[in-house]
Parts: sequence; structure tokens; C-alpha cells
Amino acid sequence: MTTTGDTDDARVDEILSRLKGSSGRLTTGRRAIVQALLAAGDHHLNADELAAAVQAQHPHIHLSTVYRTLDALEVAGVLDRMALGTGGAVYHFTDHVHHHLVCKDCGAVVDIPPDLVSSLTGELQRRFGYDLDQARLAVSGRCERCRAALPTTSTSR
Repeated sequence: MTTTGDTDDARVDEILSRLKGSSGRLTTGRRAIVQALLAAGDHHLNADELAAAVQAQHPHIHLSTVYRTLDALEVAGVLDRMALGTGGAVYHFTDHVHHHLVCKDCGAVVDIPPDLVSSLTGELQRRFGYDLDQARLAVSGRCERCRAALPTTSTSR
């Protein structure tokens, strides 16, 4: 029986093998960074948040190493970088296709499954010949909490 730890180790090894094939180096820092990305799950981390998570266990790993590793993982096709609001670019694995709703007031990010925009994707292709970048879709708007905090205006006739 495979444990979650074994599965995580296998995933780390698979990612690092792709990284090695692309840039040739496997280091303790790169392993720690990949492990932190996996541990984040669905949480969207920016480079500073990732560095803080890594440095909690490995204080010797510098922010520059995190940035270089993120760039290498992106080049290797393992990660996608997305700008979601004002918190800087965030990263997620390319094999986890999803879209994002981003609150323009508080910056909250909600992942949405691709099937929710599949009709839009088809319509854009049909009407405009446009092929939507499925990995990088972010829709800006206002979340329920921020909408509820808006002052209500009444109109009288």
C-alpha cells in the first residue's frame, strides 16, 4: 500500500527529474522548494511566501534561489506563473488546470474548474477564432464578502 508520504516523494522525484532534464542540477534547495510547493496544495503562493515556507525548514536557502528555481520549473513546463491581483505573481502546477476568480477589492482568489468556462471557450473559438489560454484565465470582479460590505444605495421615485 502506498502512503501519502510515498506519493509525495514520488511526485517530488518526478518533478525534479523534469527539472534535471531541463537544467541539469538537483540541489537540496530545489528539493525543498518543490516540497513546499506541493505542501501548499491549492493555496496560491508568490515567491516571497514560498521563500518563507522554505526558509522555515532551511534558513540557508535564499530568495534568489527560490526565484531561479521557479524560473527553471516554469521553463521545464512544471509550473505556470500568473499575476492575480496586487500580490505579485503566483505559481501553480501545469497539470492542475483550473481558472481563477480574483476579487478586485480584497484580492481573494477562488479556483474554479475548467468546465465552468468550457462554453465560453467554445464560443470564443467559434465567433472570433480565438484559442483561450486555459492555464492562465483570471476573471476580475468582487467577492461576496466585499459586495456585502458595499454601501447600499436606495433610489426613490
